[in-house]
Amino acid sequence: MPAKRYCIACNKTGIIMLCDRCEQTYCDKHIAEHRQKLPNQLNEIMHEHELIQDELRQTTNNQSLFQTVDQWENDSIVKIQTTAQTLRDELREMITSSKQRLSTTCRDLVENLRSNRDQGAFCQHDLAQTMRQLQQLKSKVSSRLSVQLVEDKQSTIRLLTLKGSDVRHEDHEKAKVISIAKRKGTSEQQEHFSKIITGSASITHGGLLVKQTNSNSSPTYILGEQLYSKGRHTIRFRLEQCQTPYNIFLGGVSSKLTPDKIHYKSSSVAGWFHNNEVYHHGICDTNVKMHRYESSKLETSDIVSLTFDCDQKLIELYPERTKKIHELPIDTAKMPFPWQILIILSHENDAVKILYNA
Repeated sequence: MPAKRYCIACNKTGIIMLCDRCEQTYCDKHIAEHRQKLPNQLNEIMHEHELIQDELRQTTNNQSLFQTVDQWENDSIVKIQTTAQTLRDELREMITSSKQRLSTTCRDLVENLRSNRDQGAFCQHDLAQTMRQLQQLKSKVSSRLSVQLVEDKQSTIRLLTLKGSDVRHEDHEKAKVISIAKRKGTSEQQEHFSKIITGSASITHGGLLVKQTNSNSSPTYILGEQLYSKGRHTIRFRLEQCQTPYNIFLGGVSSKLTPDKIHYKSSSVAGWFHNNEVYHHGICDTNVKMHRYESSKLETSDIVSLTFDCDQKLIELYPERTKKIHELPIDTAKMPFPWQILIILSHENDAVKILYNA
């Protein structure tokens, strides 16, 4: 005999109903009250949204950060200008000193030659040697000063970089989570599983539950019933059973692709699979640091939202327990509208259930 269910509000039995949104049970009286709370909660969210927007328009608490950057800029400019002036002074001194040495050498050569001439103690060899020395001096005068400007890698000037907790990004992620929560069930029609195109599985519960029945672990491909071309549509799934290691594909496919051509490696398919694999127009991406999708963290009973944003040409995956949003931009030239849900089950008894729209 099935266990009795109790109303979470009054702890009574009788006519008990399950709220598919929060997974709690209520009696006939309290289910109505529970549903009446939703508009109030929505109003509270909208009010908080307006408060945040007002604060964002008025807030100046980040001004000190800009002042720090401005001060760093001014200090760095002063250091650069001081260093540049020091280099100019040193260059002028070096050039002047070099000219003076060359001038002195040239004068000494000529004075020595004059002295020898006055004494009658010079010959053709002395003249030729003096001429060669003068030509060498002339070459040095016309050549560039042998000086290099070397970058000081131990310079006291340091570039500023941004580092730390990106609170705004975290808030943006939370806002996206709220956005998904507010738009759950935006599909006009209730989604169902409609067709098994390869493999072996059972579709029960009025098309809401699909279960893999293959014992040889060959993949089973299942399509959703609805076609999506416009608007934003979120479908919530519960992983009724997923064995370890996780081996379920959740994503979308162009309905223009014939069933015999449907494969997760097709360019007309996009979605998330096992081994942290993200498939996007025929390309497999396993770089977790980039896409942040970790299939090993998905477990039995997890609720996962799959969103087709046709207007923005995006597909989103949102595991509600891990609270990470994964997005794939869709090239409609490769995956043309309408889109359709594609599920792939590999392990025997793995099962996925579509939750009712609220």
